[in-house]
Amino acid sequence: MTQEFLAGVHSIVEPLLIQLGFQLDDVDDNVDEGGRRGSVIFYRSEDCKIQVYDSSRDGSINCMIAPVDAPNVFGPYDRSKKWQYLPRYAIWQGVPPEEIMKDKLPVDFPTTTQFLESVRRRIEKYYPVAHAGVIATEGPEWRPW
Repeated sequence: MTQEFLAGVHSIVEPLLIQLGFQLDDVDDNVDEGGRRGSVIFYRSEDCKIQVYDSSRDGSINCMIAPVDAPNVFGPYDRSKKWQYLPRYAIWQGVPPEEIMKDKLPVDFPTTTQFLESVRRRIEKYYPVAHAGVIATEGPEWRPW
């Protein structure tokens, strides 16, 4: 895990997560992405989890949400299907995908800080609907997509 990513998560995203009732749960800085290494930081609240990850393979930094019983695994490779992107719950609630695409980073080669600021904005915007969706999905068979 790059020190820049870890420090950025702690200074940019973590303060918001703490306000939302989360605490640091786990860190994995050795995610195998087919020869490349990714990193993921897990946060846990009373009723759900959020992960912030740095995918060296995709060249992106993003976040996902899951029920509290989800395994602490790198979300894009999660076989349990419990880890989902926060905006998916907004789509399920009827927000047009075009509206969500407006949140895309406006730069072609964002810095770690720009990525993490975007992750923070995404959590601020979509956490309420995603949290409600996670709470309402207490069955492994339920998937809105």
